[in-house]
Amino acid sequence: MTTNSGSVTRSTAWLYGSVSLPLAIIGYPLSVWIPRLYSTEIGLSLSAIGTIIFLAAIFDAVSDPLMGFFSDRFNTRWGRRRPWMAVGVPIYAFAVWMLLNPEPGVGILYLGGFYILLRASTTIFGLPYAAWGMELSSEYHTRTMIQSAREKYVMIGLMTASGIVLLSEEVWHNNSASFVLSNFSWVIVTLLPVTAMLVIWRVPEVPSVNTQKVPLLASLKGMYRNKLFFRLLVIELLIASGENFRNTLSLFFIQDYVGATGVGRLYVIYFGVGLAAIPIWDWIAKTYGKHQSLAAAMVVVSIISVSCFMLEYGQVKAFYLLFALKGFCFGAFAYIPRAMLADVVDLDTIRSGSSRPASYFAILGFMTKCAASVGGLSLPILGWFGYSAVRGAVNGPDELLWLGVLYALVPTALFIVALYLSVTWPLNASVHSRVQRLVGMKQSRMARRALDSQG
Repeated sequence: MTTNSGSVTRSTAWLYGSVSLPLAIIGYPLSVWIPRLYSTEIGLSLSAIGTIIFLAAIFDAVSDPLMGFFSDRFNTRWGRRRPWMAVGVPIYAFAVWMLLNPEPGVGILYLGGFYILLRASTTIFGLPYAAWGMELSSEYHTRTMIQSAREKYVMIGLMTASGIVLLSEEVWHNNSASFVLSNFSWVIVTLLPVTAMLVIWRVPEVPSVNTQKVPLLASLKGMYRNKLFFRLLVIELLIASGENFRNTLSLFFIQDYVGATGVGRLYVIYFGVGLAAIPIWDWIAKTYGKHQSLAAAMVVVSIISVSCFMLEYGQVKAFYLLFALKGFCFGAFAYIPRAMLADVVDLDTIRSGSSRPASYFAILGFMTKCAASVGGLSLPILGWFGYSAVRGAVNGPDELLWLGVLYALVPTALFIVALYLSVTWPLNASVHSRVQRLVGMKQSRMARRALDSQG
């Protein structure tokens, strides 16, 4: 079990969040540029690429829960979380380099092997890193502050990614997927080791005290009985599925449905607005609750999505405005569920006597990656309706109509269901303060038992 308090300085929160900057940079090319590179330039089919994304999520189904379980039970003189980061980061950097710099003529095994290696290394250090952040504080609003700081780095990373595309297009005059992704790889393999070393060196781990060792099967059963956790999983699955389904189709929608160019500039605006909006979402979460902040974001994004579907080819300025407004909501989708998860874990601590945030985040992360597999499914579905991504292909009105439906309306349907589950969320600040008192009592009893057993 871990003992912590609400007193976490902003500098610690900002230092902790720094690793999210290079991690965010890779998120953009994975969802947007990798399908373009391996389909248009390498020549793999959309169905094959979608299958790889789906199989990688199946791999995560096994690796994520196991990694979370072992990370929570793993303890060394350097801490529970640091060693995993030290091991996982070099593997991750290698996988990024190989995946983003393929030689001409590579096949599906190359894509599949390095895509799964990237996912595996993300699991090795990403889950302990996330659990580390949840353990830094036990206070309701401080947890939001920590996740907000991390999300600001995510936005800066995504803006950096957009800037790489912008420079490629307008300075180097080369917007080929291979050139853009090569630039991405240089930035990521430079920044990630530096930020990871700073976090390992300077961010404190919460001291660990004796805790009940819950077997893996019993641990999973306990999480299943945590009804609020199950509800949060559904919310995350719906939101992330909608976003991934849309993101995989973004370049095709922007270029073929709307007729917009300058993708780099567009995403700089998108993530810049998202970064500027985070303090607003923080204020809404602090004033009305995390769940209401998340619900408000879903309402806005649903309206924007339907509006995008109603656009006609050539309405580029209108799309820019709608895209920027959607960027305003991006951060809320990304960090508020994590802050809600930290509160849900406290309920488990009361019942089980075990502090296992990595196990919980592993399951939440698995849901997020299942959602990524849903994003992969959008490609073969679009191909089934006759759309072709081959360079020079001409798609007719029916194919473009289905592109609009899949990009805009399918995510909206998922958001509406998640909206209901968020609006009726019961664990607000006042309820959580009572939960924290019970957690404190549980920790005190566990500490006394540990002292008695030593005496």
